[in-house]
Amino acid sequence: MSFISVDELLTRYNAGERNFSGIVLTGSEMTEVDLTGIILNDSNLGEIYMQDVNFTEANFLRSRLGQAALIRCIFRNADLTEASMGHANLAGADFTNARLVNAFLCSADIIGTNLTEVNLTGADLDGAYIKGAIFNNTIMPDGSIRNSS
Repeated sequence: MSFISVDELLTRYNAGERNFSGIVLTGSEMTEVDLTGIILNDSNLGEIYMQDVNFTEANFLRSRLGQAALIRCIFRNADLTEASMGHANLAGADFTNARLVNAFLCSADIIGTNLTEVNLTGADLDGAYIKGAIFNNTIMPDGSIRNSS
């Protein structure tokens, strides 16, 4: 794993680099940034604070986002298969059409989160605090379809 700072990540991303698989970026802060299409597979972003970051079509396969604050971040069409997001704050995040297959979301705060057409097959939601989340054709961990009433 390669340790890099938020500044270095942004500089390299803005220069056209997209693949940051295997990085360690912890204890940092990032707000109002567009990181569309970034690849962060097998990365460690635990305990990072992010607000209003655009991760549309990003890849987070097997990444660690435990205890991260991902306030109002956009994960549309993102792949978070097997991502570990235990105790993460996902308040106001938009996961429309994202893949969270076999994701670990234990004790995550899922408050006002958009889960429209999200695939949660096999995800672990044990102890997750879910309030005001939007479910629209959402595939739940057991394979059932859930819609907000």
